[in-house]
Amino acid sequence: MLALVSFASWIALALVTMRGSRAGEPAQPALPVVARPPADQPKVGLASDAHLDKTPPRRTVGLDLVRNGWTYNCMECHKLIQARWRYDRPMNEHKDVKLEHGNNRFCLNCHHPTNRNAFVDYDGAEIAQRDVVQLCAKCHGTTFRDWTAGVHGRQNGFWKTDAGEKTKLRCIQCHDPHQPKFGDMKPLAPLRYPTRGANPPPAAPAASRKH
Repeated sequence: MLALVSFASWIALALVTMRGSRAGEPAQPALPVVARPPADQPKVGLASDAHLDKTPPRRTVGLDLVRNGWTYNCMECHKLIQARWRYDRPMNEHKDVKLEHGNNRFCLNCHHPTNRNAFVDYDGAEIAQRDVVQLCAKCHGTTFRDWTAGVHGRQNGFWKTDAGEKTKLRCIQCHDPHQPKFGDMKPLAPLRYPTRGANPPPAAPAASRKH
């Protein structure tokens, strides 16, 4: 119902905007711009790490949708849509999603069939958005082991657990869950050495040294 109300509100505002754009009538204000809420993930760094760059490699996108000045919770629409393993065509809201993640060719491989605000475990149980690492661990067991040990991913804080707090980036803070493979990166420019350091002048002949 909330999704229908939001959609009806958008139609009403669009009609008002269209009427105001006619010749001789004052233009109506544009639709408001709403920022996407932050994804429900743990903090990425500690105050004591002010000397470090703690920015995640990618902007984590949460389980929500921002369209036409409103933020939609997934279930506002999906409670009206029957869960299916395959759709004839992608929905307009997800047309920018390109799924290239191994054998996970369907949304329901990872997303819960009845609660789109959560992920799904092997037994059908819900995995909260904050616990997305548990979702990735279903298939990537060895990587999860390395991440737990601290040799995969990025950490801030103390390596020695009893010395102080530390934080870890979650999988989706580095990898795009729909296309987890990193794309080609443009290499940095080669190092530039001083001319004499890289190509020292040849030694002077012995005869010229006598003078």
